[in-house]
Amino acid sequence: FLFFLLLVVSILALYLRLLVTPKNRKQEVKFRARKTFCRRTNSIFGLHLSVVGHIPSDECYLYVSNHRSFYDPVAFLSCLNANPVSKAEVSRYPLIGWGARLTEVLMLDRNAKEERRRMKHRIYENLRDGTSILIYPEGTTSALPLTDTFRKGAFESAVKAGRAVIPVAMEYPDSSYYWINRPLYDQFVYQVVYRADRRIYLSIGQPITDPDPLILLEKTQNSI
Repeated sequence: FLFFLLLVVSILALYLRLLVTPKNRKQEVKFRARKTFCRRTNSIFGLHLSVVGHIPSDECYLYVSNHRSFYDPVAFLSCLNANPVSKAEVSRYPLIGWGARLTEVLMLDRNAKEERRRMKHRIYENLRDGTSILIYPEGTTSALPLTDTFRKGAFESAVKAGRAVIPVAMEYPDSSYYWINRPLYDQFVYQVVYRADRRIYLSIGQPITDPDPLILLEKTQNSI
């Protein structure tokens, strides 16, 4: 109950604040509100984030992460600023979808090839204009020991925009916490309500650059 109350209050407060916020400060306000919400969500559910590595300054990066659970973006955004790329279905979730759209989460229809091209350009525009991006290039959650195959589109955008990639590895106490073949509600109840071990591990790597998108992809995947 506290989570949904927090969600409603946070969305309404942000919506009202944006009405009186100058255009040039709206994104800063959205990022701050998103980080505050994610930190409070961690606190409500008693989740403890263990961070290894250096949290970057407010410079612009393409953050690339493996994908284990639906909770990955909440854990990430509780300590780092970036616009995440999410599957379009999230926009239809009650309340969560409204909050995601309000804070400019980039929604991708993974089944439409033309949409993927548009998203690659939107990622480039964000990076070019100084807004960091968070992507999960596996395309879905994975229980593999390492990572699944990465898609190269966002790496091409990073090279074109002249931005470095920061690899991020998310991990949980064991594979039973992974979001595999389980409905969202069941996963939510299992992972953040009844789980015994409430640790989440987040490891942040050093910035990676390369003029070749495929080599940049390979370096990033190896690092993760």
